[in-house]
Amino acid sequence: MRSIWQFARQHIMLSCGILLLGLLIFIALFGEYLPIVNDRAEEDAFYLENGVILSPPYAPSSEYLLGSDRDGRDMLSLIILGTKETLLLVLLITLIRYAVAIPLSFLAHNRIVGMDLAVKSLNAFFSYVPTIIMVIMLAILPPLLFSEMRPFWLLFIIAMVEVGRVADTLKGDLDVLAPKEYMMSGVAVGASPFRMFKSYYLPFVSEKIIVYIVTDLGKVMFLLGQLGFLQIFITQEFIQTDIGVFEIQNRPISWPMLLENAFMDIRGPIWIVFWPAFAMTMTILTFNMIAQGLKQFFKRKGSLL
Repeated sequence: MRSIWQFARQHIMLSCGILLLGLLIFIALFGEYLPIVNDRAEEDAFYLENGVILSPPYAPSSEYLLGSDRDGRDMLSLIILGTKETLLLVLLITLIRYAVAIPLSFLAHNRIVGMDLAVKSLNAFFSYVPTIIMVIMLAILPPLLFSEMRPFWLLFIIAMVEVGRVADTLKGDLDVLAPKEYMMSGVAVGASPFRMFKSYYLPFVSEKIIVYIVTDLGKVMFLLGQLGFLQIFITQEFIQTDIGVFEIQNRPISWPMLLENAFMDIRGPIWIVFWPAFAMTMTILTFNMIAQGLKQFFKRKGSLL
């Protein structure tokens, strides 16, 4: 117990970030069972208060602590119920990105099949074209818009648009390591490229990769929030309601989906857009605190490049 307290005092930012992340994980796993949560997020068309019939959206009150959305659904319940899906989306996108970027960076470092030029070109192109613009352009393509596999394609697209940046950054770290004596010893003993990466490079860059991943979790959350403001969601579906008439339906609950009427809500029931934005902001802050805390922790160990 004493050692935990000493660690917390020495690494305040990391400890606070871990506590906030633990709270998020608890809400994601057990939030639906809390007594304050309506686990079905039911719509409430009318509400009686002091003999007066009110219609949604309802302002924050003792009945609706954070107010309700335009359908009469309790905002507190929506925020809590949306935590799991939101965190899963952020985690999946980030893991896909690094699952592609890590091997790509090693191939580029070894200049295999022109990968070095490919990584540089990808990074340069997406440094000029904002990520959100590229995602929007691809997300509204008709084949993707009406595809049953749209959620998977959009997850992949969001992950891939930043692969060039991540791969180029990791390649730079590998290039710094290459001239070191312990790396040259691996070459001298004839280690295969796979063994070089696994046994020589990875142990020295793993801590940096962890910091990069945590940082990117916050970036992905921010991007999903931007897309939410523009009414572009990963899990939205097109449902035919009549002959030649289609309607977008957002059935799953996630924080970005609560921003779909943001431009209207800002000028009216602002609590509808404020609380999802607040939840995403706090989550981004949590990831940034953990990333900065990990940097300080690894530097004190003397193991971060």
